[in-house]
Amino acid sequence: MQQRVVDGAWRVQPLDDVYYFGGQNAHNQRAAVSHEAIWPNEFSFQRGDVIGTEGNHWDGFSKGSDKSNGQSGLYPTYKTEEIVNIAKMYTYPDVKVQDN
Repeated sequence: MQQRVVDGAWRVQPLDDVYYFGGQNAHNQRAAVSHEAIWPNEFSFQRGDVIGTEGNHWDGFSKGSDKSNGQSGLYPTYKTEEIVNIAKMYTYPDVKVQDN
């Protein structure tokens, strides 16, 4: 890419995007590290707080709200971890599967 244009950075799509589809459960994260807001559009949170993610800004920050204190705005995504909800699926134990 550098041989065709001087700066091709605008063509790069980052890999930190969040995938959404209709009807999904809320996308929540848990704060792994406390954060003190630096910029006016950020919010502070404490370790262990649950943060509802509302969008990704592709610069290391996500938009969301703290479920503990009601603050909302941007927050550094690297200070959080995903809360994974595992759904139990019915396995149909009476159905026999034949190997070919």
